[in-house]
Amino acid sequence: MLQLILNPVENLPFLFDIKISDELKGLYVSDKLKTEKIVQNSKIGFSGRESTNLEIRNIYQSWSERLNVKHLSMRLLSGLHAHIILFMGLGKIGDTILLLPECAGGHYATKQILERLGYHVIEMIPDMNNYCVDVVKTKELITQTKPNLIFVDRSEGLYYEDFTELISDVPPSCGTIFDASQYLTNILEKDFMSPFDMGFNIMMSTLHKNFPGPQKALVCSRDDNPYWDCIETSMSNYVSNLHAENIILAGEILKKEKILKKYSFLLLYNSKLLERNLLKLQLPVVPRIKEKEQTHHLWLTFSNNENAYQFYKKLELCGLLVNYRKLPYNLGMGIRMGTSAATLQGINPDNIQELSLLIADIYFAKDIDSTLIDKVQFFINGLIPLTRTE
Repeated sequence: MLQLILNPVENLPFLFDIKISDELKGLYVSDKLKTEKIVQNSKIGFSGRESTNLEIRNIYQSWSERLNVKHLSMRLLSGLHAHIILFMGLGKIGDTILLLPECAGGHYATKQILERLGYHVIEMIPDMNNYCVDVVKTKELITQTKPNLIFVDRSEGLYYEDFTELISDVPPSCGTIFDASQYLTNILEKDFMSPFDMGFNIMMSTLHKNFPGPQKALVCSRDDNPYWDCIETSMSNYVSNLHAENIILAGEILKKEKILKKYSFLLLYNSKLLERNLLKLQLPVVPRIKEKEQTHHLWLTFSNNENAYQFYKKLELCGLLVNYRKLPYNLGMGIRMGTSAATLQGINPDNIQELSLLIADIYFAKDIDSTLIDKVQFFINGLIPLTRTE
């Protein structure tokens, strides 16, 4: 069965049809420049890797230029792996960290990770009515508690928030980290404000959610600072293999600048059109405020868990893949949609109306019959991937 990925956290880099040599898989490759003297004085050296090492350094340079940063690494394997490695290096047992809570869209695993590492975790104050952080109350909390670190790791949200005011008065002794996993392409293409322009010290991100790349993570810093030094030391101590083939794939996809620019615009525009159409068709979409910076996420709420789950299963039966999940801000179990992978697969302003009607047909159908499945399959089969339009 053909499938359209309508959730915001998966992507399809294979649609770029980039071939990476299998020869790299399993090899230990460094991302640091090493002179012969450095290798001679090392505990271990691997010969024959100089050309791959140089290629990785060039990829880092390209990514650094696009993100306007001085330091960047892709040693990290995934988002949660990045959380573990970064915070093993950034602080010590007993330090206080201010975290975006799960009820405001923070990742459900981050608090557990940080507490297991020995941090004292306190949480930002959410504005439950406006689906964002209550900046005034959270600034008061910062003044009272004087955290050592502040971490914004939003994995779920309808809006791209500007945290400039929140961290504007944070002292240099408090490190600030932003997880851009849900926004990376939009930041790269300058459709969203860079976290560094908000004042953050460190930005980390996965390469396989908003950005259509491999299972990997990056971390970067715009300038020299002690937090970057701690992260570099932590990565050197706790990460041995770079998985170079995925770094090279990320470098090749970054070269597709024309496609990425179009993709960044469309995944946001498609989300707005889909929201508008589904609301007109009387589906229970959470409406967004037009004046705010909207993400590619959509939420659908339901009167009970069973109704949400049944809609999730009906969509799956037809080949439309979404998330059944607990929504933030006390909205209960519902449906999360997203337009990242689907945009790469070929949804666009010309076919959003047809997709919306199909989703509505599924929503209002008591039972899913073969006729409706065939209609959805015909729609998916007719999509032209974005990578083939250039």
